[in-house]
Amino acid sequence: MAMDSFQINVPNEFYPLLDELEGPNLDAKAKVSLALGLFVNDQVTLARAAQLAGKSLSEFIDLLRSKNIPWMEYTEEHLKDDERVVKEMLGETSDGE
Repeated sequence: MAMDSFQINVPNEFYPLLDELEGPNLDAKAKVSLALGLFVNDQVTLARAAQLAGKSLSEFIDLLRSKNIPWMEYTEEHLKDDERVVKEMLGETSDGE
């Protein structure tokens, strides 16, 4: 039989910190906190983290923005693509002509 939920014991010193998190109750706050941690540690995708937090994708992105957590990865390949497009827009060719 699949387990829908489980309980954990959290030391009292966490309660004031959890109270500052977003959510109407302790369970919701814990879900958001866990989802944020899983996303930041690359254990779940953005969409999955939003789902785990019980939020829409746009709500979760807004939450990440409010906490200054980058939600989109800008890779070296993205940079090269952007540089190529800028050069094309400026009428330059890739071989420097």
